[in-house]
Amino acid sequence: MTLDNGKSELVYQGRRAQRADSRQRRKAILEATLRLIVKEGIRGIRHRAVAKEAAVPLAATTYYFKQLDDLISDAFTYFVEQNIDQTLTLQEESFSAVRQLTPEQMHSSTGRRQLIQQLTRFVLNHIRSQAGSRDNRIIELAFRNEALRNPQLTRAVRMANQSTENLIVEFFELLQLSDPLAAAQVVHGTILNLEFQILSGAISVDSPLLERTVTLMIKGVIPTSNAATLHNSLHTQTA
Repeated sequence: MTLDNGKSELVYQGRRAQRADSRQRRKAILEATLRLIVKEGIRGIRHRAVAKEAAVPLAATTYYFKQLDDLISDAFTYFVEQNIDQTLTLQEESFSAVRQLTPEQMHSSTGRRQLIQQLTRFVLNHIRSQAGSRDNRIIELAFRNEALRNPQLTRAVRMANQSTENLIVEFFELLQLSDPLAAAQVVHGTILNLEFQILSGAISVDSPLLERTVTLMIKGVIPTSNAATLHNSLHTQTA
C-alpha cells in the first residue's frame, strides 16, 4: 500500500495470500481483528479469539500471522486502506477552493473570507463525518495507543500520520505560508482532538463551539496579512 503520492509505503507483514479464496480468508481475519478491537481493545487480539470471530480454523490465523504483532500491524494497514478516501476528499475540496479563486479574488478581503468560509465548512463536514463513524474512531485510537508500546506498529502509525500531514503541508505550500509544517501540525492536531471531544460527549456535533474552534483555527493558519503572498503565489501559477 502506497500513500502520499508514493513518498510513504505501508507494507503488509503477514504471509501473502495467492488464491482468491485465500485472500478472502485473510481479509476475513483482518476484519474480525478490527471488530474485536471495537469490542475489547487491542488486548482482545489473540489468535483463538480472532479465529472464532472470523469463523475460520485457528490454524488459518497462525498460518497467515505467526506473530500477533504482524496481525495487529496488518490490521492497521488494512484499516488505513479502507478509510483513506475521506482524507483525500478533504484534500481535493480544499485544493479546488483555492484554485477556483482568481488572483484578484484572493487578494481581496472578500475572496479571503470566502476561502476561510469554504475551508471551515469542509473541515467541519470532515470532522462530523469522522465522528459519525464511532467504531472507526475507536479502532484508530486503539492503534495510536498501542503504537506507544509496539515498535512495529509505531512505524506504521507514524507513516500514516506523516502521509496525512504531507497532504496538509502540500495545501499550505500552495498558499505559500511561511511555515506550512507548523500549520499542518495545528490543523491535524486540532481535527483529531475535536473528533475525540465529540466522541467523548464533551462537544456536540452541532455545538457552536465546534464551528467557532474550526473557524479560529483556519483564520489562525491563513492570516489576512498574507494577502500579498497569496496573490503572488497564485499569479505565478496562472502566468
